Amino acid sequence: MPIHNQKLSQNLTRFNIPLLMGAVFAASMGTGVFTFTLPLMNLDEKAGGMWLGSGFAGYFLAKLLIAPLSGSYADTHGSSKPLLISCGLAFLLPLLYLLHPAIETLYAIQFILGLCAGTVRTVSMAAIGASLGGEKLSSRFAVLSAVMNSSFLLGPLLGGLLYIDKDYLPVLGTMSAFMGLAFIIFTLCAKHLPTHTAEHDLTEETSAGPRSFISIMAALFGRGMGIGSLIAFYPVLLKSSLQLSPGSTALLFSIPSLTTVLLLPILGKLLAGFERRLTTSTGMLISALALYIIGSCSTIPGFMFTGILSGIGAAISMPPSMAVCSELGCAKGRALGLANMAANIGFMTGPLFCGLMVSASGQISTPFKLTAIIGAISSLFILYEGMSQKGLKKSGLAIGVLSTLTLLMLVPHSLKQNNTPQTYRYSDVAMGTVVNLTIPGGDNSETKKAAKETVAIMHHLQKDLDHRNKRGSVGRVNHESGKKSVRVSDKAFATIKRGLEISEKSSGSFDITIGAITTTPFYYALDKSRFAGHKDLINYRLLEIDPAENKVFLPRKGMALDLGGLAKGTIIDAAADHLKSSGIKTAMVEAGGDFMVFGDREWTIGIRNPRGKGILGHISVKNSAVCGSGDYYQFITPVSKEDKTRKHHIFDPALLQSSAESIATTTVAPDAETADALATTVFIMGPEKGSEFIEKHFPNCSAMWVLPNMTIVSTKNFPTIKEQK
Repeated sequence: MPIHNQKLSQNLTRFNIPLLMGAVFAASMGTGVFTFTLPLMNLDEKAGGMWLGSGFAGYFLAKLLIAPLSGSYADTHGSSKPLLISCGLAFLLPLLYLLHPAIETLYAIQFILGLCAGTVRTVSMAAIGASLGGEKLSSRFAVLSAVMNSSFLLGPLLGGLLYIDKDYLPVLGTMSAFMGLAFIIFTLCAKHLPTHTAEHDLTEETSAGPRSFISIMAALFGRGMGIGSLIAFYPVLLKSSLQLSPGSTALLFSIPSLTTVLLLPILGKLLAGFERRLTTSTGMLISALALYIIGSCSTIPGFMFTGILSGIGAAISMPPSMAVCSELGCAKGRALGLANMAANIGFMTGPLFCGLMVSASGQISTPFKLTAIIGAISSLFILYEGMSQKGLKKSGLAIGVLSTLTLLMLVPHSLKQNNTPQTYRYSDVAMGTVVNLTIPGGDNSETKKAAKETVAIMHHLQKDLDHRNKRGSVGRVNHESGKKSVRVSDKAFATIKRGLEISEKSSGSFDITIGAITTTPFYYALDKSRFAGHKDLINYRLLEIDPAENKVFLPRKGMALDLGGLAKGTIIDAAADHLKSSGIKTAMVEAGGDFMVFGDREWTIGIRNPRGKGILGHISVKNSAVCGSGDYYQFITPVSKEDKTRKHHIFDPALLQSSAESIATTTVAPDAETADALATTVFIMGPEKGSEFIEKHFPNCSAMWVLPNMTIVSTKNFPTIKEQK
């Protein structure tokens, strides 16, 4: 190392490493608070998935593009300028929103934050890479990784707390404060940062050949795919497999990141003296193994084990992989910039690949297994490099060949669907949950085609009926409330009309204009006094419909439709109807615990235990729909011992608060739309009024209630509940 950089190394190590880490943490927190809170605002503004998807794609694209550019700049002009410019720019970003308070501005801010985040990550890594060497390099990169990853845990938590009042200005203010703090800290240590991050003239040859460069880039791409897949689809897998509360799901989801953050400083120091390429490949193979196993998990202990295993693999591989990239050649910034670019390409590719594979395979587990195989294969190149460094070139070649053959043999197994010759099962994601189609009659091309068409129909109807989609029928009606009537689709009009009929029969216990409250994110967590002014906006009798032109009008500004109480049933019915029209005689459509079965077969349906593991029992039904409602889907636990009432998403329109008559209901009806609406209605009414309501208006339907004391009550015609053996 040149004498000049040795002096920098001493200054940076002794006095400024903590400052540098603190600045990176502050900048990462600023980005995390904003970026991870933006989806909440997106829901509140009813902006739809296009804005959210394009916004996050733009954010990661910005990080991808800026990484090599900022790294190359640091090579020739030093680290301090890009760090100060990026944090200073981010500090001023709230001014854009003050000048033009619109959703477009927030997504423009997110794109610029992507540029800032990509710069801070790349340049801070380059600064450490240029100033340190030997075992210290891996250990410092371990601490830096822990600092960066901790923002993924703390950022969303703080952002959610700041946005609880549905005001984005506190989020912007906090983001600006963190970025300002980062700017100040970077200023304090700026004179000790490297004046350039290249060890000698950039025209000289790099110390690593093209093969070494390709091997680490491939490994980083594979790991990026794995991380992207987990972030995008792991919550869906957890929800479909366990049906936990949002809090419990978030806790399980955080285990890999939490494990990584806790172990990075420890393992980074312990493994600093080992061959870095071997350590990198070992960690990546462990992560790939965890990802492969995750696809087959179905229990809480299983997800906990694989989450910890995934975190261990990441903690092992991150520091040495950074060190390997730093040592690729003389230009630290350029090398680390390209490394971050490769990782970001993988991060963007992972969710896209998983989405395509879910649609192609009809299984949620398949994408994880295939992504794991791709990640493992990507790490074999650097494994071979590491073996060669140790003088085990032949052994490395043999291990690489055998591992590749083994992994390739797993591909057909991963693609194989869990079907029997008598039954075809197809799964996909829709309505924020996992949809399962079970079709007796064999695995054939006609059945596969019908299944894919069915899910496509469900996606289309979801977009049209979801109030969060600003361009759908319901979203457009809500957007024009108090202004003008809106022409809606035939299916949307029929669903709204059906919702009005049930609202009328229930005297408002079921009210599709409850959207004035429920379109607010986390509405059930807020005190009911917040909704006192909404009372006049919740009244189905005010809703105007024009059957001649399929027009719907909400006469008061602030009114909103929420068809969540019956739209899932509507969509399930449409799915069943399409299967029937495709020539399928018998099938079961299941979405998030709601079922529709048809054909000459009796089906067994389990009834979930709302306060424990497993099920209360099971019932047998034929040509019927079974739907449930409960306070365990979306809720927050009581904040004090005195408050025993759980706040949840099923709102009583009369009380403007979560209903406390029941904790769970199950209804059986000839169609899923009716069963879905009744499950919500009788949950609010309770067993006494609910039984009378069903007997009077829906005599061919039945219901069962689980009361707060776990007592089970049901209508006389409810199917016999058979205990689980």
